[in-house]
Amino acid sequence: APNPPQSCHHQHLPFAFDILLHINHPHQAVATALHILQHLFYILSSPSTPQHWDTQAWQDLLNNLQHYIHHLEQCMPANDMFFESQGPHNLRFSINKYFRLIQDFICTHNNSTCLWDHVRLKACICFERVDTLVADEE
Repeated sequence: APNPPQSCHHQHLPFAFDILLHINHPHQAVATALHILQHLFYILSSPSTPQHWDTQAWQDLLNNLQHYIHHLEQCMPANDMFFESQGPHNLRFSINKYFRLIQDFICTHNNSTCLWDHVRLKACICFERVDTLVADEE
């Protein structure tokens, strides 16, 4: 028999989205926003997302994410070396590490009753960061 769901009160994501997003180059801001949205799409399109989620709202979210990803891809220069070489502490590495921690958290706590509440909160923070990045570049 599967283990009973774990309670939430002892669980929290033990990491923060502390990546410095003071980006001076518009292409780097676009690349950073794109990279974050791609990770969010991957996580939120997971087959392990809760069955109790509103299916239509979930599909709308994924469709909107896909739309914005496509739009940002069109804004990228042919050579995205800006993203690779600039930024404190290798921004791409930091973003990948952050989302790898979220993926590990999902795998470790897959029986948690509130796992996706934590992931949803982290996703909201990411969306706020993307909004800030994109708004600063408009």
